Amino acid sequence: MEYHQINDTDRENLRKFISEPERFVTEPTKHWDHDQFRTVTAMPELVIQPVTNQEVENVVKYASDHHIPLVPRGNSTGLMGANLSVDGGISLDMVKMNRILEYDPDGLTMTVQAGIRLKDIEEYLADKPFTYMPAPAMHWATIGGNVDTNAGGLKAIKYGVTREHIRELKVVLTNGKLYKFGSKAVKSSSGYSLKDLIIGSEGTLGVVTEVTLRLYPKPRKSINAIIPFPTLNDAIRSVPAILASGVVPTTVEFMGRKVINLWEKYADDEFPIKNGDGFIIMGLDSFTEEEWQAELKQALEAVKEFKAEDAVILSADSEEAKKIWKCREELLLAIQKSTPKMDEIDVCVPINHIPEVLDRIEELENELNIRIPNFGHAGDGNLHIYLCSDGMSDEEYAKTSDKVISELYKTAKSLDGNMSGEHGIGYARAGYYEDFYGHDYTELLRQVKKLFDPNEVVNPGKIFKM
Repeated sequence: MEYHQINDTDRENLRKFISEPERFVTEPTKHWDHDQFRTVTAMPELVIQPVTNQEVENVVKYASDHHIPLVPRGNSTGLMGANLSVDGGISLDMVKMNRILEYDPDGLTMTVQAGIRLKDIEEYLADKPFTYMPAPAMHWATIGGNVDTNAGGLKAIKYGVTREHIRELKVVLTNGKLYKFGSKAVKSSSGYSLKDLIIGSEGTLGVVTEVTLRLYPKPRKSINAIIPFPTLNDAIRSVPAILASGVVPTTVEFMGRKVINLWEKYADDEFPIKNGDGFIIMGLDSFTEEEWQAELKQALEAVKEFKAEDAVILSADSEEAKKIWKCREELLLAIQKSTPKMDEIDVCVPINHIPEVLDRIEELENELNIRIPNFGHAGDGNLHIYLCSDGMSDEEYAKTSDKVISELYKTAKSLDGNMSGEHGIGYARAGYYEDFYGHDYTELLRQVKKLFDPNEVVNPGKIFKM
């Protein structure tokens, strides 16, 4: 696809839609050329920071009518290059659309603009009886970015991923019209769910401008159990037993001593548990103390046969628990700090097949002489796997990474898994998509893309190749 390159006439016309000159950036800096990894960089020709739906409508329609690529952008915490302006054009930076529009405790909803950060939502709800349950580790990510990638997070087992917590979206399509998809009503059996099509589409179908969130009453009791095991494999094999026991944890995370050692160096701190090489972090929440105690007893009984050592039980608001969760949430940053260049694989497989993926990772480490630290969500089978360049040349790293990615995608596919559990496909993995899911399936997605975006201007080149 050949796109129109922005000229002075375009700048003059587009500038009319934006009332404040500081929100119209004609000379973008490196702030706008990367995502969290900086593995690939791409500079937009123009950055526009809208603050109203009308501004978004005007800019999107102009871009479509004039065949200018337009990429919605949040706080650049993504890992797969979904926010990169790989074809130039306009970076539609949504971070100034960051207002809370409505707090409706009686309807258990809250409506916000797409550029608001998770951190800001958490702070707003801190003194209120309700909470937004999804808990991605990147608290400075925008809610629009979470919607676009259907972000998961630490509480997905019990409460589900982002999709389960979105009641309504407002989305600008390439015809310049603002559509409302979904409603505040809890249930719908009323035709196609376009809301759910937009969620997870990585900004390739339209621009999300407003999000109505589902709120939950805050649990009365929350505890964490950190269970050490002799090996990480022992820890992982215990998870199906926990879930089959009838316990419904809020969280079941896994991590090994290797990545914890990296965090200790990164944070200049010590992990509070010294025994064990593999760990399960299990969170429980409940209405009463008796509930969590009964669930905890059942879960700890279930893991005994997997060589579980004595669990450390902590109140969720204790300093020790906060340190353990801080470690978990900073693992990505710790790994990134340990190597010159890093890439990620975000496969998701059935939980009983996680050990097979971990075994394949170990084989590839030995076979290709590359360090591949990993951790993830044991309760839903979502593994975060990192490829570290260390002393490799750029050429060697690119070749080795492609081999590892291809092999782990083969493993995930053979186990009836998916390419990504929560980080999306973006630009970085678009070249692998059709091989994984097949031509007919991908062709159907191309037809959906063409229906929503006939000129292929909204976030082109992402998820799959057109």
